[in-house]
Amino acid sequence: MDRNLIRGKMIISRLGSPPIEEGVILIEGEYIHAIGRKGEIKIEGVITDIDLSDQTLLPGLIDCHNHLSLDATLDNYLYRMNDSVPELTLRAVRTMLVDLQSGVTTSRCLGDKGFLDVDCKKAVNSGMIRGPNLLVATRGIRAIHGHGFVGYPFNGVEQIRNAIRENVAAGADLIKIYITGTLKDPKGIFCFLSEEEIRTAVEEAHRVGVPVSAHCIGGVGFDWAIKMDVDFIEHGYFLTDQQIDLLIESNKWLVMTPSVFLNVDRMKTLPSHLAEGHLAQRDEVTERMRQVVKSGVKYAVGTDGFHGGLAQEIKYLVDLGATPTQALMAATYHASKVCRQQASIGTLEPGKFADIIGIEGNPLEDIGTLKNVKTIISRGRVICQDGQLK
Repeated sequence: MDRNLIRGKMIISRLGSPPIEEGVILIEGEYIHAIGRKGEIKIEGVITDIDLSDQTLLPGLIDCHNHLSLDATLDNYLYRMNDSVPELTLRAVRTMLVDLQSGVTTSRCLGDKGFLDVDCKKAVNSGMIRGPNLLVATRGIRAIHGHGFVGYPFNGVEQIRNAIRENVAAGADLIKIYITGTLKDPKGIFCFLSEEEIRTAVEEAHRVGVPVSAHCIGGVGFDWAIKMDVDFIEHGYFLTDQQIDLLIESNKWLVMTPSVFLNVDRMKTLPSHLAEGHLAQRDEVTERMRQVVKSGVKYAVGTDGFHGGLAQEIKYLVDLGATPTQALMAATYHASKVCRQQASIGTLEPGKFADIIGIEGNPLEDIGTLKNVKTIISRGRVICQDGQLK
């Protein structure tokens, strides 16, 4: 079993607890064996000493909302989801590497075409390709007249029931349903799935222990999602104060994706009519996200296909009123809870996977330093050192 000793300038092992100055982490195989100050850790046997004493060490980042083959840097990227599954798969292999190089060691994937995310997960696990460790939703489930560029249309209770069974059989870790669109219509926020269809999706998934996540920006669809016990709300751009209170009362998680409305460069890759809609509704969404951040809602954060941009999403949270600690937790410990893997990732503790990144600077003082990733360790293996892939 490989044994590595990692030396850091500072270790942020668990956000909210004091950092460990001049700390060391002892890794055995895929796991953290011990962590503490230099001189406190008992070291025996043959070991590789990795000196990162110029870097701050913290848990590997978790992108809680991603799509492997959706690349927001491409022109008309939403409509590129109509490309062939082989082309989408090749794109996914590239975007996974981009994510990994940015410090993302776990990615929660909310839908891709043709079960390609399942094959990507298997390929990462076997060592065939490089990328974050994946949780996959397989096919997104939407109504034929509804939103969901990454989804497939299923109509009625029986089609949705069968789709969920097929997704689970294919290897889905979670189910993704599209309840609303992303923009507010002048007539309101439409819900494209019926109450009965949402209930069926939840009951069918929960019967086999699989959680359900809903693309939902607000409106009556949000109320139905909470009523029907959907596990996670994605985006939530237009939640009212009353709905924010309901989310807190329900003790459910919201996964925020700020760049969809805050990153103007991202809007430039949208079709013109969608870009105009995003710009027109940007101020309202910004105000609503500020309210969410200060409300006490439990939230995590994701890029929604803006690969390599999770550090920027975290910075947006700070811009919206979160403290650096709160923003970092949204991509580490709180994110691990959304992934239901808090026992193995999200903090640096003995017994957990050795998913570690090293950065230049202190993100607790300047959240922007999170973009300065120099070292990436995934499952105990040094993937990147001095900014170079190994």
